[in-house]
Amino acid sequence: MQRDKSTPKDETASVTFDMGSLERYYLQDLPWHVPLEEWPENGIVPLNIRRGESRHPVMFVERSGGRYAIKETTPRMALREISSLREIERRGIPSLQPIGSVVVKEKPIALGISGPGGFEQYINSDRGYTVTRLSPRVVPHVLLFRLPFNRRNKQRLLSAIAVLMVELHEHGVYWGDPSLANILIRVDGKRILAIMADAETTEIFDGPISEGLRQQDMELFSESLAWQSEDLREARGLPESDEVLSQDDYRYFAQRYRWIRREHLLLTESTRTDTLIRAQHLLSNLNKWGFSLLSISGHTLQSFATVSPGWYHQRIKDLLGISMPRKHARRFYNLILGHQALMSERARRNISIEEAAHDWYHNYHLPAILLLRQNLTHEQDPMQAYFAIMQHKWDMSVKAGHEIHLDDAVLSWSMDHAEKGNLGEVDPADVATYWHQRESVANALEPPLIESEKLEPLLSDSQKSLVHLPPQELDSELTGILEDTRPDTGEEKE
Repeated sequence: MQRDKSTPKDETASVTFDMGSLERYYLQDLPWHVPLEEWPENGIVPLNIRRGESRHPVMFVERSGGRYAIKETTPRMALREISSLREIERRGIPSLQPIGSVVVKEKPIALGISGPGGFEQYINSDRGYTVTRLSPRVVPHVLLFRLPFNRRNKQRLLSAIAVLMVELHEHGVYWGDPSLANILIRVDGKRILAIMADAETTEIFDGPISEGLRQQDMELFSESLAWQSEDLREARGLPESDEVLSQDDYRYFAQRYRWIRREHLLLTESTRTDTLIRAQHLLSNLNKWGFSLLSISGHTLQSFATVSPGWYHQRIKDLLGISMPRKHARRFYNLILGHQALMSERARRNISIEEAAHDWYHNYHLPAILLLRQNLTHEQDPMQAYFAIMQHKWDMSVKAGHEIHLDDAVLSWSMDHAEKGNLGEVDPADVATYWHQRESVANALEPPLIESEKLEPLLSDSQKSLVHLPPQELDSELTGILEDTRPDTGEEKE
């Protein structure tokens, strides 16, 4: 890391970068001399990314293929938070990946009043910025909080958060501000991973934190659930008597925390051999869990007719230009027929099968395949997942009385299939012990995603390339498609 100073032309602000030279090169042309809220007026087009609330101004930008989150705060807090995030990352705890900090020194602002001795009073106008790399594939809060907060979903979320809290405490990190608002959630195949997203108030110690500090963090998290519950209740228009998150939920969280803490103790008391054999054992256990280290490795629906083998496959190919596997072709064709019936009912006219097929493809099938590319792991069957998600979406829509959007259904389905948070056979922080030249631990614990080749035949020739896009480009493409296909339910688009 290095500190570089530069003064923008025709500006009075002095800008100091505390980050690597390459990242500084990418970011130095941003308009640091003005507050973050004025950046769009200075030519910066922020990324269209859904996020949660923040007490500070936050902007997402893309530079040379990299995506960054920039938060405006005070110089002292910016330096402190980045320092804390670097240490937390070094200790192998899933957290935001720190890039560095930027400090902007401005001329003090005169208050227009005199103080002791008749001297004019000034206020410090210096600004600080924390720069972190955007975490890939995390669930936006706006989407996460649309989930049905049933007992099953809440327990999976709280279990994952308990894992994160134990990891922090056992590795010497007192959080000081634990809440759902300060946690990112990623659903990876069979696992839910909680990622620390705010380190402003952390205190870091050499060993596990004291029982008193643990209790403080637990009580703070309990308080946060109370106000988060009220926010969720108001957002959903529920009566005051309804509790989205209750003390029973906190008691479940505390119980999981104690259980995972005992599990952590068993792991750390096991015999260790700090050799390549130990490293290989860790990798083997990670692979068993499905993870890999990236650096190493009312209408008539259908006229009845006798169809010959392969008819559905050929019919779908003629309609859409895609080669649906024969064993799934009839089921897929029936989805199109059902969609044709719904379209005809809504339009109050007969919709042709050709029109229905193309509408289904662009508004449902294409985004579903791209969501599978973004969320499915290599060991999962894409067509089984596809039909399961479509059925789950239908069931949710019937229950809600209106059409549930596809990304909501995918998240809900993924949550239903995820296991409760636990440590498994490997303490995630051990990843940092043996692989120093690594990506962030959150990335290292990401399971291999489904191969593009498995999904390519399910798209038309002109769109097969979409499943080969790099993650960031895929995310941008998918965001645009999902926004275009969001059904009108009387709510404003996010």
